[in-house]
Amino acid sequence: SRTAWTLGFDAGMQYQISVPPGVQPGQRIQANVGGQMVQVQVPLNLGPDRLVRITVPAAAPPPQPQQFRVTVPPGCGAGSVFQANVGGRLVQITVPPGQGPGSQLMVNAPPPGPAAPQYAPPQPRPAAP
Repeated sequence: SRTAWTLGFDAGMQYQISVPPGVQPGQRIQANVGGQMVQVQVPLNLGPDRLVRITVPAAAPPPQPQQFRVTVPPGCGAGSVFQANVGGRLVQITVPPGQGPGSQLMVNAPPPGPAAPQYAPPQPRPAAP
């Protein structure tokens, strides 16, 4: 009969993996469990072809985007689009229904990426000869 060994992890999904041939007790192996690669140390009392029961911690939830408070500028009513600096990036914001100048909006920070291009005024073209 096969022996199962439980390794202590936080609550999550439980899996049983078979110790591959040639692996000795105490060795570390990598296992693909539930699409996630984990390292498992083979318990000292188990060898090849024995089962190891592991618990893989549940994946951490994705981080929540940082939010910024933005004030709707004068002259912008519902449906208007204005630009605001949100988290160091220039973004376009559409004023939602029922909001207008002076309203406070909560806006998610834009995803990481290249910095917004800086405005450069047009340069005069040299006169044609």
